[in-house]
Amino acid sequence: MDFKKLNDQEIVRREKLNKLIELGKSPYKVEKVDVTFSLSDVISRGLEITQSFCCAGRVLLIRRTFFVLSENGKRLQAYINIKEDQGKELFKYFDEFVDIGDYLSISGNLFTTKTGELTVNVSSLQIISKSLKPLPEKRVGITNPELMMRNRVGALLVNNDLLEDLGWRSKIIFELRNYLNSLGYLEFETPILHKIAGGAVAKPFKTFHNSLKEELFLRIATELHLKRLIVSGFTKVFEIGKSFRNEGIDSTHNPEFTSIEIYTTYLDMELTMDLTENIILHLNKLISERTAGEERQRGISSLTFERKAIWELLQEKLNVDFLNNPPSLEEMLKLASKWNIHLEEHEKNWSSIYEKLFEDLISPELKNPTFVYGFSSELSPLAKKDFSNERFARRFELYMDGVELANGFSEQNDPEEQLNQFKLQASRETSQGGVDYDYISCLEYGLPPTGGVGIGLDRLIMFLLNRQSIKEIIAFPHLKG
Repeated sequence: MDFKKLNDQEIVRREKLNKLIELGKSPYKVEKVDVTFSLSDVISRGLEITQSFCCAGRVLLIRRTFFVLSENGKRLQAYINIKEDQGKELFKYFDEFVDIGDYLSISGNLFTTKTGELTVNVSSLQIISKSLKPLPEKRVGITNPELMMRNRVGALLVNNDLLEDLGWRSKIIFELRNYLNSLGYLEFETPILHKIAGGAVAKPFKTFHNSLKEELFLRIATELHLKRLIVSGFTKVFEIGKSFRNEGIDSTHNPEFTSIEIYTTYLDMELTMDLTENIILHLNKLISERTAGEERQRGISSLTFERKAIWELLQEKLNVDFLNNPPSLEEMLKLASKWNIHLEEHEKNWSSIYEKLFEDLISPELKNPTFVYGFSSELSPLAKKDFSNERFARRFELYMDGVELANGFSEQNDPEEQLNQFKLQASRETSQGGVDYDYISCLEYGLPPTGGVGIGLDRLIMFLLNRQSIKEIIAFPHLKG
C-alpha cells in the first residue's frame, strides 16, 4: 500500500492495525465468533435476557465510554464502565485501537440507561475486523443520488433506509415464492444462454461459446422454456430470475433485471389478470401491515385496479373509433403527424401507429393501477388472437404511474399460427433473432390452454417501497459512464 495516497485517518488506522498485529491480536486471525444473540434478537427480547451474552456488529458511533453497534440495520448501544478496574483495562484497549467502522464482538449484561435506552454493560470486547477506511459522513458525505449509486457500499453503510429497503426486497421475493407455492406452483430454473433471442422483442447481449464455436445470447425472457415445461406435463410453473436487454439505462430500466414469469394451464387472459392483481394485493398488504407506524411508510396507500381497452382510451383522447370503424393507414399516418408521433420507416403501418399512439399519448397518463388490453395481434406474436376481432390480441399490460409493470396473455398454442407469427416477426427490421423451430416442434406435442404473465420485480418493488427509481432497490445497479 502506497501511504502517500492515503489520508491522515487512513494512515492512523493502519498504524493501529500494525500495532495490533505486533501484539498478536490481529483481527484477521479471527475465524469464528461465538455469538449468543444477534442484535435484532437482543433488541426484541430486551431485559428478558438476564445472563451474560455475546453479540457482534459494526461500530457506528463513539461517545467516550458509550458506543453503538450495527448489524442488519439494527442498532444497539454499549457501555464501558471505567469506574471498575476491568472497565479501565477495556477502555484503554478500546480508546487506543477502536475506530468507527470497526467490527467488534462484545460480551456483557443488559441494562437500561436513565433515558430508558437498552444498553450492554461490556465485560469483554475484541476487534474482529478493522475498518481501514473511514465511513462516509452521513450529513456531509454521500448525499448526491448519483454518488450514492457509485459508492454503493459506502451509501448503504450510512443510509439505513437504503439498507432496510434491500432487506425488504429480499422479504418481498421470499413472500412471492411462498404465495405461489401455496397455490400449487412449482419454481424452475431455465437456461440463461439461448441460441435464439426469443420470448420478447428486445436487443440481446451476445456471447460466444469457444468449445461449441457458436454465438449465444443472454436470455431476454424465460417464456419459451417455461411453456416447454407446460407441454411436458406441469400445470403451474414460475421462474424468478435475471433477464438481460442491451438497451438504455434510466429510472425504470437496467441492462440486467429481475422478473417473474408465471404460466398456468386452463387460465385465460381475464383470469391471468386476476392472478396478477391478487399477487400485488397480497404483497402490498404484507408490507403495509408490517411497516405500519414506522417513520417512513412503505406500501401503496390506495390500490384499486382498473381494466380498460386501448381502443376505448384512444377514442376518449382522439375521438376515433378504432374498434368498430378503424381508420385507414392514410388516416393513421395523419393522426401520427397531428400528435407529433415519431415513426421509423418500419413503423409506418397500422399496428405500429396504433401502439405508438397508446405509448405516447395514453400510457404516461395511467396513474392508477390499470390493466390495458386490446393490443395489436400483429405485434403480439406469442398471444392468441381475439377471435371476435383478429386485429387485436388476447394480451394485457399493467401500468402504474405511467410505468409498465406486467405483460401477459392467453398463450398461443397453435403450432402453425405460432410458426407464421415467428416468421413474420423475423422478417421485421427490428427483429434480433430467428425462428425457434425447436419451440414449434415442442408445441406440436400439444400445449393446453394457458395463461401467462411476466412481472418486472424491480419496478414492482420500487412502487411497494415508495422509491422513485429501480436503482434504489437494486443492490448494485448499472450506471452510465
